[in-house]
Amino acid sequence: MTKLQKIRIGSFVMYLLSDTVNPSQFLDKFLRTGNQANKGRGGLKLISINDELFVCRKYLHGGVGRAVTKDLFLSEKRALNEIQIMIYLKENHFPVVEPVGILIGEDFPFRKPHIITRFEDNTGELLEFIKVSSRKKRLRAIRDLARYMWHLERLGIFHPDLHLRNVLVKKNGRLIFLDFDKASKRTISKKNVETMIWRLNRFAEKWEIKGYFRISILERLLFIRTYSKLSGYNLEEEMAKKLVTKKLLSRAGWFAESILYGKN
Repeated sequence: MTKLQKIRIGSFVMYLLSDTVNPSQFLDKFLRTGNQANKGRGGLKLISINDELFVCRKYLHGGVGRAVTKDLFLSEKRALNEIQIMIYLKENHFPVVEPVGILIGEDFPFRKPHIITRFEDNTGELLEFIKVSSRKKRLRAIRDLARYMWHLERLGIFHPDLHLRNVLVKKNGRLIFLDFDKASKRTISKKNVETMIWRLNRFAEKWEIKGYFRISILERLLFIRTYSKLSGYNLEEEMAKKLVTKKLLSRAGWFAESILYGKN
């Protein structure tokens, strides 16, 4: 795997793929650029350097502890893990946004990590694409999503927090994946596959309840059957048995999030 170059500049440390950006120039732009409103849980910055646009996404803790720990970490391990997984996926021809590196702000004993990728032009969120597209385009996107998730299985990548906002769609309909925070490299089990699919389903149901869109039974079956055919797992019957329990747990989780973080 391609190695990252470690560079220290004052109270910041950068791990960069060689010859991607000028570290001092990037840090200067980073410090002078504000966060994009309503973009990502932790916020992100769009940084322009020499007519190239980069995305710099901040990490936040999840769960109940986020209200206290916020963006403070004891190490850069989480960011390093994600960038290394993205490099691995890129090298294995998986459609992921182009990784550049990570930026760590140091405030002893804490770290404030950010991940840096190239901005993808002419794309939109898969979430929005499903909402506005024709039935034919929706079915193709859902089938492609199942195929790429199977590709992740073959590459040994487990992503417990994959959802529709982690996937972009180009104008030609090609999918691009942009967020692998908390993902890990391992031998993928059937249980891991079910976990990833349930996470996708939970996200879709959340937006259906909000009235944003509706995913039909046919579309859900297309996803499950496409994945099952590729992987050899018989997922349809087993997941149907767990559906009611999963729905109840999901709704309890959404209620807790709305109390803690004011999410609708």
